Amino acid sequence: EPAAPDPRLPALERVLGYAADDTAVAYPLSTIAAVGVIADTINGQDVVIFYEPGAASALDNTSISASREVGAAGMFSPQVEGQRLTFNYNDGMITDNETGSEWDIFGRAVSGELAGAQLEPVESHTHFWFAWAAFRPDTVVYKEPSN
Repeated sequence: EPAAPDPRLPALERVLGYAADDTAVAYPLSTIAAVGVIADTINGQDVVIFYEPGAASALDNTSISASREVGAAGMFSPQVEGQRLTFNYNDGMITDNETGSEWDIFGRAVSGELAGAQLEPVESHTHFWFAWAAFRPDTVVYKEPSN
């Protein structure tokens, strides 16, 4: 009989999943959306995750209360030309703290001192939680550190 769904997240929660060898991490899109930018370290590798709001999912519109915004997320290495950047999300804009350059969901600097620079993508995929958890039951679910 099929395994019971992993109860750590709702089955239809979307997650940005990262998997390499013996490490798997799932970042709930709702968590990423709440903060806009997440900086993390996976196996000693610094990563940064950007979020871009999207439209409410058409699949969900039978009931507005159940409707959730489906945005996009991307994972990158936060290094540009040997410089380690840190990022902020404010009013829907992603900027780095070092130069104030503005970045897009694709990891490109669209304005400012670093305009034209590109962060190196880190392979990651957006899935429904039930599918990701079945594929990688060893997944660690990311939680925003509490202050």
